[in-house]
Order: sequence, then structure tokens, then C-alpha cells
Amino acid sequence: MSHDRSREIHLVEQPRIPLDGLILGWGAMIPFAVIAAAVWLGPPDWRDGLRLAAQIWGVALMLFLSGVRRGLSFRTPGGPGRAQMAAFALLFWGGFGTMFLPVDWGLAVIAVAFALLSVEDTRAARAGEAPLYFARLRPGQMAFAAVAVAAVWFG
Repeated sequence: MSHDRSREIHLVEQPRIPLDGLILGWGAMIPFAVIAAAVWLGPPDWRDGLRLAAQIWGVALMLFLSGVRRGLSFRTPGGPGRAQMAAFALLFWGGFGTMFLPVDWGLAVIAVAFALLSVEDTRAARAGEAPLYFARLRPGQMAFAAVAVAAVWFG
């Protein structure tokens, strides 16, 4: 097989959130909700460990989402755009750096990152830089994550 042939990809997207996107997207938010509830309702001596768990999960998701953004950029007509590369870099380096922050700072960075993603992923979907359904999925999903992480932070 020759590797020097080009190809054209035609894609038809629907604004409807696919079932796997719904399950996997919202499923990743469950740990934040459980941790937030446990921070507020559980024994006080669990709080430090729970807050650290939320920071670790948030970092993992930021790094994962950076990979999603970079992967999507490979299929963007005309090649990766500046906004795509900026989102990838900010998510990656923000997530990486957040691993080394004290928990209070880390949770604040994660909450802000998710709040910003609720807006950025909607813009990216409308600009053709992300799946069209991100415009419907991400605002609620990322806002939920931001609020849950903030609840852990303030707990």
C-alpha cells in the first residue's frame, strides 16, 4: 500500500448527541458528583483524600480532553487551526501543571478550565473544529463538572 496517496473524507454530522457520547460524556462526570456529595455529607476526616481524588480525576480529564482536541485537529479540513492548537496546548499544559499544585489551587484551575470549555467546545463545534453535537453536550456537561469541582473545593 502506498502511503503517498491523498484521500478526501466526507462526513455528515447530526446535531443530536449520539448515545455513546451521552453515556461516556456524562459518565465521566459521575466521579465529581460522588466526590462532591461525599465531601459535604461524609466524615470530615475523608475530605482531604476526597479533594485530592477530585484533583487527580480533573487532571486526568484535562489531559484526556487535550488528546481529544489534538485528535480532532488531524481531521480538520485545511489542517489544525490556531484555536484548536491553543485549546490542546492549554488543556495539556494546564492539566500537567495542575498535578503539581496544592489541592486548593488545583481544584480552582480545574473548575475554571471546565467552565471555559463549556464555551470553547460550543464555539469549536460551530466552527467545524469539533463534532457538531459538542454544541449541545458540552455546555451542560462542562458546567456540571465546573460546579461539582467548585463544590468539592468549597467543601
